[in-house]
Amino acid sequence: MGGSRFVVIFAEKVKLWEKQLNNVAECLDIWFVVQRKWMYLESIFIGAEDIRLQLPEEAKKFDAIDKAFRTIMKTTDQNKNVVKACNADGRLETLHGLSEKLDKCQKSLTDYLDTKRNAFARFYFISDDELLSVLGSSDPTSIQVHMLKL
Repeated sequence: MGGSRFVVIFAEKVKLWEKQLNNVAECLDIWFVVQRKWMYLESIFIGAEDIRLQLPEEAKKFDAIDKAFRTIMKTTDQNKNVVKACNADGRLETLHGLSEKLDKCQKSLTDYLDTKRNAFARFYFISDDELLSVLGSSDPTSIQVHMLKL
């Protein structure tokens, strides 16, 4: 639209919309990344009490991330306009910050799993999710599902 010869009258308005829509695209990209990371870690830090007990600092950090993300989602639910939601003051920076914090939580979780793998080498043959299910369960029979891999 900006290339049209008739845009001269609306040039300022077109530039404003172009800027806002570019911000929406960037914001939605990082929002989906944050949501994907948050969903994965939520099931671990909220759903598995054993992991919370073994990683108390990371659990506290995730609780703060969880609260901030839920606040963003609640605010967005109250005002369902995507342009306003993405162009809210500090929204993009907040989402970038949450993404970095989620990466740090993921790194700490990976380091924790690596220490468990170093203690019992057969854990190298199962995925992170399977290892979490083994470590997060207090039922000794839950490991039987993974016995063929171990």
